[in-house]
Amino acid sequence: MMHRIRYSAYFVALLFYFSCHCGSAQTDTTPNPFQIGAQVYYGFIIPHSESIRSISYSRPRGIALYAGWLLLGQKAWDYCYCYPLSGISISLTDFDNPEILGRAYSLMYFIEPGFGLQRKIYFNFRAALGITYLDTPYNPLTNPSNLFYSSRISFPLQISFSALWKMSSKMSLRASGQYNHISNGGIKEPNKGINYPTVSLGAEYTVRYRTLPEREKTRKDLYPSYLELYCMVAATGKTLTHNEKQRYPVAAAMVEMRKRFARINSWSAGAEWVSDYSIREANRRNGVQQDFRRAGILAGHHLLIGRFTFYQKLGVYIYSPTRPKDPVYQRYGLVFRMTDHWLGGIDLKAHRHVADFLDVRIGYFLTKSHRN
Repeated sequence: MMHRIRYSAYFVALLFYFSCHCGSAQTDTTPNPFQIGAQVYYGFIIPHSESIRSISYSRPRGIALYAGWLLLGQKAWDYCYCYPLSGISISLTDFDNPEILGRAYSLMYFIEPGFGLQRKIYFNFRAALGITYLDTPYNPLTNPSNLFYSSRISFPLQISFSALWKMSSKMSLRASGQYNHISNGGIKEPNKGINYPTVSLGAEYTVRYRTLPEREKTRKDLYPSYLELYCMVAATGKTLTHNEKQRYPVAAAMVEMRKRFARINSWSAGAEWVSDYSIREANRRNGVQQDFRRAGILAGHHLLIGRFTFYQKLGVYIYSPTRPKDPVYQRYGLVFRMTDHWLGGIDLKAHRHVADFLDVRIGYFLTKSHRN
């Protein structure tokens, strides 16, 4: 599971930055062209685990419709020196296995930084995430083979690379390659997650065409360079086995410092304490008398995107009487700085490719905030 989250980290960051700033970009006097498009796609499922290999030999196919605005404002330009397309897509995916995998109906927000848009042929990178409805989830009695997903509601992620051929000022043809992932983030088991690359063909139409403004690349720091210190607390619940509905609480506390080393990048280091009551329950069932709490130290990278931060961290247990699945673990999170001192967000903890839990967290900065 972790390789697909790593692929998602940077594009999710860009996505949330522009979603946060889309409204402010509209205050720019430059009008934002409106675009619509459609694509058909075809692909295959990656059998990333032996337990789902037997049901991975299918060929997903589907159709997607999208609409969005090409952001021509100064704020968008200052962040990426590009003009991003920001919008919404809806899609229907048939997993070519109606009895076990069924279909996915997805609604996603996307961001597509645009470079070289004035050329006849140009290339774009798209990032998208959202919510999806899956119609054939795991059931221990009626559908025990579907270890890909067990909840009807999950969260799709997508990255794609496209080549566009501009037929006219308003019409373009698009050929794309996508990497798609659908998962519930470990909220409910089983949750192996569906990873499926696709290729697609489509067309795009600009309803209100505008000439692209010419802007200069001006170097300026968007974030402070001083050392920042903050603490956070987190909470969630997790099941112990596939067939149980009982959820056991998980609570965590951490302290961390971070420092910017590039225009929108920071490094971080910290420590955390986690109380996972599903471990206590597992120990009770197995007749084991060991402490269920764990402590770890972490180091990571933070991508700064306005008031949002997307981070990736690698942790090592320094206290874990109950032996973990792996001595090291990863955390992937998205947090939002609400005020000068308060922040909140979500975080996914995993041991390599296996998700452990998704938590909600809130924190407090001991150092002052920048004004974005």
